[in-house]
Amino acid sequence: MTIKKTMSAFAAALLAATAFAQEEETTKEAASATDEAAVPKAAAPAAVFSTLPYCRFAEGTAEVLRPGSAEWVPVEEGRFYPLGAAYRTKLGGKLVLAFGIDSLATISGESSFGTRQQPVGEQTRGIVLAYGTVELALASNLREGAFFVTAPGFTVKNPAGDSKFVYESLGDGDKATVRCVTGSLAIDGQHFSIPAMRAADEVIIRTSHDHLVTFLYGTSGDYVVRLDQGVRARDEVGDDGQIVSTVEKKTTDWHLSPKTKVIISRCLPSIGERMSVHTMAFDAAGERQSECYFCEGRAEINSGELVAKDKLSGEELARRAAEATTEVSADADESDSGDSDAGSGNNNNGNDGSDTEAE
Repeated sequence: MTIKKTMSAFAAALLAATAFAQEEETTKEAASATDEAAVPKAAAPAAVFSTLPYCRFAEGTAEVLRPGSAEWVPVEEGRFYPLGAAYRTKLGGKLVLAFGIDSLATISGESSFGTRQQPVGEQTRGIVLAYGTVELALASNLREGAFFVTAPGFTVKNPAGDSKFVYESLGDGDKATVRCVTGSLAIDGQHFSIPAMRAADEVIIRTSHDHLVTFLYGTSGDYVVRLDQGVRARDEVGDDGQIVSTVEKKTTDWHLSPKTKVIISRCLPSIGERMSVHTMAFDAAGERQSECYFCEGRAEINSGELVAKDKLSGEELARRAAEATTEVSADADESDSGDSDAGSGNNNNGNDGSDTEAE
């Protein structure tokens, strides 16, 4: 009888403990749910660009050419279009294409551009200039690499704010005018780069049809153009004490201000497969201020900077060179005269007197 009472008491205590544990767990879950409700989760960052661009505004003749199609059709406002499509407007037409809420590309008149075909989910966006005028209005805080503009001779990287591009084909090549209206942008080209252009900065880029010659003209602002000067080899001592040869890129900076220009010429030499490059920079007066010859990837074929960096003018350097040449020539004449006199048997005093009278 005692055993039965003990078992009954134990069972009652066990049930009470289980009920208490369940009640405590329920209380914890309720408290946790209350905490989560009181502190909401951080909202996911809004996408900068929509999955597909869409027409924000269209008037006059504004047309689109979808990927794989050969027929231009009118653009419809509010409609989404695939990446990889091309757009154009004709005289009196205007088109505003939206890549997102704060990312607009506008063309009007005789103008055209295309979008880059890319995999779904890729976060970058870009346009390809065809002809005419394209105006961009982008957010000023775009992340690096979010948007770009390409043309045959260069790529505009990280445009932010407002910018304007005028692109045209000429008889001897292409001409592009790149203007940073507000914000900033950077440009990469063949053997040159512009790390940063700011508000009101503008540059004209001329590229030959064969892409072997590039001209840069400063028209507004004052910004740095970084010109390639080939590569240079450096020997360093490694952690194991061995000499390690490294090759690093060599550049020079040139301030491109109004009326100054840069010329970059490239050609394939008769021997070898590496391109030889000649870069020159000219000031507003047309005087050459920087020059370098090099072969791509060959540290041993590099002229280095060929223009003197001191304050002497070109005329002064030429005058000094002429004087040095004259002095050497005079010394050579005196030496020849002395040898001739010695051969004829004249004494030294006579020679000295003759030289003095000549002077």
